[in-house]
Amino acid sequence: MIRRMKGFLFIAFGAFALGSGISGAVWAESGPPIEGQVQNFEVFPEPLKTADVPVLTKTGGTTTLDQFKGKFVVLNFWATWCGPCIRELPSLERLDAALPDGKAQVVLISQDRGGFKQTERFLKKLNVNFPDNFVDERLKFSRAIGVVSLPTTVLIAPDGKEIGRLVGTAEWDSPEALALVNWYLYRDKSAMEKSGR
Repeated sequence: MIRRMKGFLFIAFGAFALGSGISGAVWAESGPPIEGQVQNFEVFPEPLKTADVPVLTKTGGTTTLDQFKGKFVVLNFWATWCGPCIRELPSLERLDAALPDGKAQVVLISQDRGGFKQTERFLKKLNVNFPDNFVDERLKFSRAIGVVSLPTTVLIAPDGKEIGRLVGTAEWDSPEALALVNWYLYRDKSAMEKSGR
């Protein structure tokens, strides 16, 4: 049932903005809604280039965020020993299920030193599934991107640049979090339509 919601939040919220008599351009320029569950979200005045530092993949290789270019990414830094991280994982899974296919997704980066042997067993026990989850075993990527505490959730635009972050926990499928994510998704769509792309 959750999977049937794919794309719903994107379409429904865009329809709400237009149905409220707000033009796409005006709504997009009003700034992201930051309240309630996401009141600690920090918006960057200028998007930041993300560090090109590899993380470990389940297949034993490495990858960088470049593989997600073209998609809006909700990048969550967590660890199995972090209580607040564990509490927010189910809401991140529900958010991922609601995001439009091919346009956006949730990606996990674990700081566990035990690698995938530790994280996969833990996620299975929690009964949450994230196809794209990686391990930053030596914390090189975490340091390069400026993550100093867990959990930290970073929003990455389709061009690969960081647009803001939230340090601490949030219910990522709450109305406030969905509104924030939708604002960025809808803003990018409005910008593309405005430029005729």
